[in-house]
Amino acid sequence: MTAPGRVRPVAGRRAVVIGLPLIADAVVAELAAAGAVVEQVASAREVLAAADGVRERLGGVDLVVAVLGGVGGGPFGLSPAERWAEVIEQGAGDAVLAARAFLDDLLTAAANDSAADLVLVGSAAASELVPAFAVHAATAAGAAQLARTLRLELGGTLVRVRHVAVGWVSPAAAADGGTALLPEDVAQTVLFTLTLPPTTNVAEVSLLTTRSG
Repeated sequence: MTAPGRVRPVAGRRAVVIGLPLIADAVVAELAAAGAVVEQVASAREVLAAADGVRERLGGVDLVVAVLGGVGGGPFGLSPAERWAEVIEQGAGDAVLAARAFLDDLLTAAANDSAADLVLVGSAAASELVPAFAVHAATAAGAAQLARTLRLELGGTLVRVRHVAVGWVSPAAAADGGTALLPEDVAQTVLFTLTLPPTTNVAEVSLLTTRSG
């Protein structure tokens, strides 16, 4: 049983959710239902231009959830280099843009003894061998390493950084024979990590279906 006052509430948090609609929409719904005030930005490419407006509307930001893209597969030698460069930019590049856009806001929140979290939602391919997804796996690993390094760099500031690595996600998971996650599964996991005590950080989560092992 958790002692009263130990759980960090989500209500009142000022959140920005960035990225792929399938998962990002579910995260927005989950956070809003838990009482957070949420702004959604469609992509990390747009977030730098949108940051000032978001900051003004929310009165500051203390939670950033970035749902990273860049999924692209196929035999490495059968796609042009430009295609793989695009995957890299959408994956690792988006992670950097999302992390940097509101970093100062997170640092300010932490300095004022408020909760401050940066959550990068990436791919389980960061640590798995997935045939025909070499570039996607490489960019996923880059995003995971960014989270690890930022966690170390920001540790003394009390900004919590975590990486949530997810397996295959489908809105029709039931029809996939239990081999895919629902977007809501990811959203609920993100929410769970935010409700832990302020002295605790779930640094990395690997979210898979039970059937996937």
